[in-house]
Amino acid sequence: MRDHRRRTTLVMAGVVALAALVGGCTTAGADTRGYKLAPPRSVGEYEKRSGDFRYVGKIDCAGQPSDADCYQGATEVIGIGISPRDANRIVRNASGTGAYYRSGPPEGAADTKWLAFRGLQGDIPEPDQAVDRFFRSIAKREQVPFRGIKLVRGTVEDFGIGGYDGAVMRCRKAKGTYNGAPEAVCVWADHSTVAAVNAPLSMSELADLTRQLYKTSRKKK
Repeated sequence: MRDHRRRTTLVMAGVVALAALVGGCTTAGADTRGYKLAPPRSVGEYEKRSGDFRYVGKIDCAGQPSDADCYQGATEVIGIGISPRDANRIVRNASGTGAYYRSGPPEGAADTKWLAFRGLQGDIPEPDQAVDRFFRSIAKREQVPFRGIKLVRGTVEDFGIGGYDGAVMRCRKAKGTYNGAPEAVCVWADHSTVAAVNAPLSMSELADLTRQLYKTSRKKK
């Protein structure tokens, strides 16, 4: 009888432990739905360039993409820098935002440091796929702000963003198309935002700054 009770106790303890383990593995992080992007004034040592445009608003030009002025405003330097069709392949119901950042001497000096940030917000059921689609869009030169770089094949690495439901971040090495200078690109996605950050830094250095931007640029709608 005593042995039977002991076996029963051990079985029950095992069930409780298994339930705790499974629960720990499936516990989701902070909900990432319902956020928009608002570039912060600074990230690390980098300050947002004064007078920078913010690109907030629907990319689809209120249903009038045939309007030349509207289309240019949505796709060129005064807009997000990606066509409505290409943006909506990455994010459903996409709208966009972005900013340039710099550090050090005035812009144009040889030792000026810079960082580019571009993002989309909308409905993202599969963040992992959104990251891949964003990288493909950059590689296909669909995005004006990233046409000056070439992604280096076989250099993709995963960099985690802990504590956020569905959040994914990957980085790749890149080269400037004009001078061949080494750069990196990091892309994150969660259930409502996807963004790319580009700078002449190592992947690990850029990943640290991208994590900071992820935490400071997302605002609840």
